[in-house]
Amino acid sequence: MATSPPRPVRTQWWRHLAVAAGCAVIGVGVHQASPYLPVPLAMIGLGIGVIGAAFMLAWAADAGDAVFSGGVVLAIIALLTVLPEFVIEIRFAYIQAADLVTANLTGATRLLLTGATALPLLVALIAHRRRQDAEPLQLAPNRRLELGILLVTSLFAIQIVVRGNLSIFDAFVLLALYVLYVRRVQGTPDEEPAVVGVAAGLLSLPPQFRRLAIAALIGFAGAVILVIANPFADALLATGTSLGIDPYLLIQSVVPAATEAPEFVVVTVLVVNHRPAQALALFLASSVSQWTLGLGSLPIAYLAGGGGLALPLAPREQLELGFTISVTLFVVAALATLRPERADALLITGVFLVQLVYPTAFVRFAAAFVLAVFAIDLLCSRRRSIRPLLRAAIGRKSASG
Repeated sequence: MATSPPRPVRTQWWRHLAVAAGCAVIGVGVHQASPYLPVPLAMIGLGIGVIGAAFMLAWAADAGDAVFSGGVVLAIIALLTVLPEFVIEIRFAYIQAADLVTANLTGATRLLLTGATALPLLVALIAHRRRQDAEPLQLAPNRRLELGILLVTSLFAIQIVVRGNLSIFDAFVLLALYVLYVRRVQGTPDEEPAVVGVAAGLLSLPPQFRRLAIAALIGFAGAVILVIANPFADALLATGTSLGIDPYLLIQSVVPAATEAPEFVVVTVLVVNHRPAQALALFLASSVSQWTLGLGSLPIAYLAGGGGLALPLAPREQLELGFTISVTLFVVAALATLRPERADALLITGVFLVQLVYPTAFVRFAAAFVLAVFAIDLLCSRRRSIRPLLRAAIGRKSASG
């Protein structure tokens, strides 16, 4: 009788993994049959495949955090969780779809950063449902690195918006910042890795099979993403265009909502299991990957596809990138003290919802202005907390801890 309880848990995680793998296989099958299927039906099938593969990546990355040692694991986890967005973004740059290049990147980055700042609201909600007092959320000092990189990158991106193009020089700077981040990133020594759900199931395997299983899962899910992410974006665009929906808004809102769903599920699981700081760190690391590796790869892909040395940005894209800069600066200012506050969470959540419901240029400009004003005010009032962020990002390596 003492050994019977683990069986349902083990069966359950295998079922979840099997469902996700089945969804991924469905996506590949739909891709093969897409010439014979109506575009909306193909879009649904491919979307199911992308979500299934993204869940598998998230689970494998979560388990990998416990199996593979070293701070670089956090960067790898963040990179894996945003892989679907990277594939779509680079593809649009390669085919010279300059008017859509920044859509997915700005939408996904704003979603991640809003989720990071709004996390205290989720903590409070879960505590309320449990009839408990919400525990104070405190980021580890190591997370100053992510905040510092985000601050430097967003300030650097201001001149990109002003110039109206994204050059090869910008790409080298952004990619250098990503390399710097990977070299400096550290784990959180006083926190155990998350080992819940499917990730816990993977870790329950015999030691000699754990790494192989995690690597195989990453390889399979990554291959599925590479095969079907772009056809999914094409089907989504075709369906939206036939319904009269703006393609830019589709790529900016719908695709990130689908591909980031697994990450938000993992974050929710971490919060439920009393690991909100770890969840927030994952959001920040993913945002760093988008801002540096994602944005920096676009002009290179644009050049490889036959474009020039600078990827042009239309006025709309300048506005969207400027809005994302304002969001980033506000998030850095809000988290600079390493203690997220509910007032900041409510503000950015409200702004995010308003611009999502009313996605007009005026609303985006107004939202960017409001967040920029609050960001400047917070950065000035918390200037003593800003210096450690900059030291962590571009100072001596020993100062980042």
